[in-house]
Amino acid sequence: MKVFLLVISMIGITEDNDRLYIGSQMVLNQEMTEEQCAFMANDSQWSKWFQNEYYEMELSCHEKGTELKGK
Repeated sequence: MKVFLLVISMIGITEDNDRLYIGSQMVLNQEMTEEQCAFMANDSQWSKWFQNEYYEMELSCHEKGTELKGK
């Protein structure tokens, strides 16, 4: 069975509205199924406040043991 981890990445927004991974991530070290991770990463599970229009955080699920890569 595949195991997944929830990842929070910092994303920068350019003047052209392009989204760029800026090199910072946090990983929740709680093993879960892909379905459980997708549920936790769903926007409806979170309240968000972003006051800087040039940065935001992105939630994603990654299979444990695979390399995390910038987007």
